[in-house]
Amino acid sequence: MIGNIYAIAAVAIIGGGLFGFDISSMSAIISIPQYKCYFQSGPIPDDPSECTGPSADVQGGITAAMPGGSWLGALCSGYISDLFGRKKAIMIGAVICLTIRRWIGSTIICAAQNVPMLVVGRIINGFCVGICSAQVPVYISELAPPSKRGRLVGAQQWAITWGIMIMF
Repeated sequence: MIGNIYAIAAVAIIGGGLFGFDISSMSAIISIPQYKCYFQSGPIPDDPSECTGPSADVQGGITAAMPGGSWLGALCSGYISDLFGRKKAIMIGAVICLTIRRWIGSTIICAAQNVPMLVVGRIINGFCVGICSAQVPVYISELAPPSKRGRLVGAQQWAITWGIMIMF
């Protein structure tokens, strides 16, 4: 069993970086011609370079679906934490991420035939991430001594920001 707070925080920091990648994952996709033509709002032109993709409001909805699901997951995580405790809530969130997110949410996104399928898949993925993203900083702050608390929780948030920046 690992009792070193820095080792525990390192796992959370790596997870924070991955969460940052998830948040900004659409930024890597929205400019490629295949995405623009597949989710084209109007008629598909003969030349793929002329595809404009979804309209701005539809693209905003697609992009916001992931953080919206995270918000919903964060709301539910408090209830889960009250029932089982923070450590078990994080474990439940990890199991949900490995099962529901991986097998259902990601499959729906990969098989998306239209915008609603893409949005539903992103909401499911966001929900799973939201459960853990709300509990991990609180758990780290409970474990850390007061002299290291802000540094470790701040490092986790810093990793989320770096993940967003790297993927963007």
